[in-house]
This record gives sequence, C-alpha cells and structure tokens, in this order.
Amino acid sequence: MRLPLPVFSLLFCCLCSVQNLVAAPQQLGLTLYTEEFPPYSYLHQGKIRGINADIMQEACTLAQLKCDMVSLPWLRAFEKAQQDPQSGLFPTVRTPKRSELFQWVGPIASAKAYLYRLKSRPQIAPKNLADAKNFGIAVARGDVYEEYLTDQGFKRGVNLLDFATKSEPIPLFLQGKVDLIIGSELVLPNWLAKYGKDMRLVEPVLDISAIGNNFLALNKAVSPELAHRLQQALNELKHNGRFDAIIRQYNQNPGQFQH
Repeated sequence: MRLPLPVFSLLFCCLCSVQNLVAAPQQLGLTLYTEEFPPYSYLHQGKIRGINADIMQEACTLAQLKCDMVSLPWLRAFEKAQQDPQSGLFPTVRTPKRSELFQWVGPIASAKAYLYRLKSRPQIAPKNLADAKNFGIAVARGDVYEEYLTDQGFKRGVNLLDFATKSEPIPLFLQGKVDLIIGSELVLPNWLAKYGKDMRLVEPVLDISAIGNNFLALNKAVSPELAHRLQQALNELKHNGRFDAIIRQYNQNPGQFQH
C-alpha cells in the first residue's frame, strides 16, 4: 500500500529525528585549553599528552564527548576559556577568586607544592613566607602562585621573578641565578630530566600546597548536564583504577614523555 505523500514525509522526518537523537551524544564537543606544563600537559609529536591530558581525554571518551585540546600560553588559555562558550581549561587550581568564573569538574591530578632550593645553596633557608621575601622566587606570569604570593606581599621584580612558563626558570635555577622555584615531586623530576639532572640536586624548604587542587574549569555557558557527565566519567576513572594508572605511567620514567 502506498502512503500518501504528506504521511510518508512525516514518517521520514520522524526517522531522521530519531537518528539524530541517537547520534547527538557522539557529536557534542568541547575545546579544552591547556598549557605547556609537563608532566600534566605538553605537546609531544604533535599531540597533547601528559597526566591530566590523558585523564581528560579518557573522561571525554567515557562521557561520549569529542574533546579537542589546544595548548596556549597560560594567560591566553585562561582568557580563551572564558570567551569560548563550548570550552574548558585544565589543569586549573580552584581558588576563591576563580570560583565564580567557571563550572568545576574534578579534582584531577595534583601534588603538594613546595619552594625548592639547590642543596648546594643551604643559605637559602626561609622558615616561612616572610623569610622567603628575602630571596628571588621564580613564577609563571598569570599563574596561581604568582597571584597567591602577590596577595602575600611579594613584589614583581623584587622577590618575584616572572617567566613565560613554569619550567622556563630551571636553567637559571641550576646555575644559582634563581634562589627558589615552585614545584612538586610530580613535576620537578620531569623538568630536571630535560637538562640531564635529577631530584638529588634539590630539596624542599617550604610547603605552599594549601592553595588548592587542580580541576577542569568549564565555561559557564557549557550545559550543566554535560559537566555532570564529565564529573561522572572522572569518578569512574578513579573507581576503576585508570586515574592512578595514568599517574604511575608518567612517574615510572621522568622525562620519558618530554618533547
């Protein structure tokens, strides 16, 4: 029996709508901005890799999202994540000042942060932040630690030394031209390995980790339902052991996944 043309058209439209609904979850996508911050995120053979980059990519897959990652200098990435309605930024420390700017998914991989000195320079011995003002501390421009230390009374060009990235001051630090750097047992081995050095050369002198943990910061225009799916996916990675496995992979051989 031939269906009247209007009925056939209606059925065809309904079928197309059903197919689109089924395919929609795979078509949803986000642009995730990040920075050069090994081993959390960095460009390797044209692809963004790293602990949190891999974690976020697997979370996107579980949440049935297409996530494109873009590496930019930190300040530019922070700006783009606020401008682009279908975007996010990682890893981002959640602070009171930033809290209302984004939706938050996490926490993702973090480690306790310290001020480190060279063991060969025992005279660099701050007991607290007030003492630390007597030394030169390397910070990345726009980084959360620059914000934190500025709030504590540190001054750019006096006891805060600005660099483009977190790892850029390592050569000057190794030469004794920078007194203190900010790092952790997770990131510092990778930074030092790039220059053929290891953690035996350095030691922590002051814990500054109370500032907060790393998160994925999503633009406020992103659907809350999508943010919820990503949070559920991240929770599943922690539950099934993949989250910790990714961290172990990068810790087994510091520097292995560098440029």
